[in-house]
Amino acid sequence: MYFIPQQTKKNLPLLFKADPLYKDITAAELPRAYLDLLAEQNGGYLLSSRIQTKEPTSDGIDYAAVHAILGLHDDPKNSLYAQQEIARSAGLPDYFVLFSSNGNQLFAFDYSKLSPSGEPSIRHIDIETDNWQTVAADFGQFLNNLTPGPLTVPEEIRLTHTEGAHAFLLADAAELPELFLHFEDDPDKQWYLQWIAHFSDHPDAACRTVACEALETQILYFRNELPDTVHVVLANFLADADPTIQALARTLEKELADE
Repeated sequence: MYFIPQQTKKNLPLLFKADPLYKDITAAELPRAYLDLLAEQNGGYLLSSRIQTKEPTSDGIDYAAVHAILGLHDDPKNSLYAQQEIARSAGLPDYFVLFSSNGNQLFAFDYSKLSPSGEPSIRHIDIETDNWQTVAADFGQFLNNLTPGPLTVPEEIRLTHTEGAHAFLLADAAELPELFLHFEDDPDKQWYLQWIAHFSDHPDAACRTVACEALETQILYFRNELPDTVHVVLANFLADADPTIQALARTLEKELADE
């Protein structure tokens, strides 16, 4: 298994569009290992998030971080079809077909360099530094070469939402406080509340406690920036089986009522 299982999102059906992605290559002609992977889950975040590189990248001396694999569907946030515009707007050659993106960090099928079996090689592209590196002979080798690695939270640089989502999905109760703190002043409060809600029904009470405390910070210090969905998120904690979490949630309910 390569993907973190989707617990709250519906696994969208595979969508094979007839529009060519490169020359006469359509989605149905993409590498078999990629299509087999999407047959298990149509895109998502990865359990193992590093691939070795020969040259330094923005992520590390000898590796690049791989966060998610784009799926074949119509959700613009993580669809292979929608994300091709990134390559076009960056002026990249048309023989690159993107299958993973995180800001300026991209992974693509490289149809300019084929393996003996006719499969495209895998290229890591750093738009910011203009560094392009081949990291695998084909997508099957790419998957086999993925290794686990910690997703560290930097002090001076804000993680992207892609990096943040990946970190939240992999985090345990000990790692959650640092993550919520890192993003507590993020201007996209809907995105932040989404992750509080995600952990509000976690089986581990310690995770639910951390999430409720993160909500407390939002209500006390960022109340005027919060969307109406804060009430829905709070309701999850009000119904919690843990009396300590319930008590904190009731206090927050009163705080919201006083606005």
